[in-house]
Amino acid sequence: MAGARNDPGHRLCPPEQTMAASSEQPTRAGLANRTLPIALAALAGLLLSLPFLLPQAFVAGWVALVPLLMALENRSLKGAWLLGLVAGLTAWASGTYWMADFFSLFKGYSAPWHTAAAAVYWLYAAQAFALAALALQWLRRVTGLSDLLLVPIVFVGVLNLFPVLFPLRPGEGQSLFLPAIQGVDLGGVRTLDLLMALAATLIHEQLRVAGHRSRLSLRLAAAGLLVAWFGYGIAALHDWRETTATLPPLTVGVVQPNDPPTRGIPPLPSGYSRLAPPELEATRDLAGAGAELVVWPEARYKGYHRNPGVRHRYHQAARELGITLAFQDAETADQGGGTHHYNTASVLGPDGAPAGHYRKMGRVPFGEYLPWADTLPWLAPAAEAYFGDFMETLTAGDRPDAIEVAGRRVIPRICYETVFPELVARGVDGAGGVLVVHSMNNWFGETAQPSMHLRTSILRAVENRVPMVHAINNGPSALVGPDGGIIKATTPFATDTLLADLPDPQDTGATLFNRYPRAVPMALNTGLGVLVAYAAACAWRRRAGQRDRGRTKTSMRDGVTGGPN
Repeated sequence: MAGARNDPGHRLCPPEQTMAASSEQPTRAGLANRTLPIALAALAGLLLSLPFLLPQAFVAGWVALVPLLMALENRSLKGAWLLGLVAGLTAWASGTYWMADFFSLFKGYSAPWHTAAAAVYWLYAAQAFALAALALQWLRRVTGLSDLLLVPIVFVGVLNLFPVLFPLRPGEGQSLFLPAIQGVDLGGVRTLDLLMALAATLIHEQLRVAGHRSRLSLRLAAAGLLVAWFGYGIAALHDWRETTATLPPLTVGVVQPNDPPTRGIPPLPSGYSRLAPPELEATRDLAGAGAELVVWPEARYKGYHRNPGVRHRYHQAARELGITLAFQDAETADQGGGTHHYNTASVLGPDGAPAGHYRKMGRVPFGEYLPWADTLPWLAPAAEAYFGDFMETLTAGDRPDAIEVAGRRVIPRICYETVFPELVARGVDGAGGVLVVHSMNNWFGETAQPSMHLRTSILRAVENRVPMVHAINNGPSALVGPDGGIIKATTPFATDTLLADLPDPQDTGATLFNRYPRAVPMALNTGLGVLVAYAAACAWRRRAGQRDRGRTKTSMRDGVTGGPN
């Protein structure tokens, strides 16, 4: 025993903890023991999704993991996986309930088939939480490390690595909690995710009734990190509000046509043509009211790249109105001996000349390209048969550059790309500018999805400290300041326009996140890998120790039986 206590490996790898699943052992309160953990896991999922559905309830995101951590106490590995699955399924089914509306509009499914189709996605996405809960319970058992270290790295790390169409980043539900989101200019939204997981773990440490709490010094250090985060947030919010108040205004107009969803090229309303679309009429009104920059949202087809007459008309309108015009359209180009299709954002200067274009780099899986088409060619016919005209084979752009126009920088991004923080940061490059996002969210019906998309994109403005214009086809469209505050927004699900002043983009210097956008994701991956390697080493050491003890006992028995009588 003394040798074991003095063994450094014993101190680094403590004896494996037994995680007996109390819900699986018969007790007088057997039913309660089985249902309470499930109820707690489901509550955790609801709390995770609540800030996305009701942004005023942002506090829920900071305590969401507490019920799940309570449910995981003394669970087996299998029980941990099942509870994580319950939490994940509840989070995705409630937070992305609009997937059922998507299948209804896209495939014409009626109830309950649209929900059944969405449930396939929810069940897949829920595996992220199931794997995180399983990994946490295994690392707890094998390493004995503090939850204050394990929970943030495991949950944020696994969610970061798990491939899913709509990533769940709890920090992106905090857009109305301005002091909390200011720190994302240091390390991006994943840093906020880590702090939120740390806060929930700290609360659980105070409430836990089983196992042991972390040392007081660790709890004080965790509390100190949270205080420092909010202290920085309060100071940064004050400074940025003062800074933007001194900048000259840029008058921006947004056109919101509210086009209905359609898989083909949508017909124009009566009285309009490709040469004179409704967006151009609304642009004239906005320019007459003083707009310097007018932004149109993403749409199915405008004809700018394919019709020389449309192209000439747009150039002429921008010159006559004296505005910068930013819009999106489908583009076809012959390159390298082949034909390529792009989703392209274009910017025209006040002189009517094209200032530049941006070809979408972050494409939508199964909407703009087929994943694994090269490695799994047999998947293509089935996917094309199911998705039909909805799935276009688009080529990804390769240049995230900003566009210089009229003395300022315009940084275009298209719809789904706002879920890629690193991609947005590559276009800003520390030189400032105005982030312009063109989106089309009408495939999700009159649900919370377009508003959720807008609030997600707000974190991209704060990460890079640039003002943002987000034009959404069916709304709400909005102007957002570098501090994340919404300056003005349109009415959702209506034909509308917006006109307001945005702080004129200036070169205010690169944020830490903008300089090193991959730093935190790489650190997360490394930390997760180190934890797994350390746990594997501990498990191997224990097995080796058990084999040595077994051989010792066998030798002792042989010595006793083989000795003199």
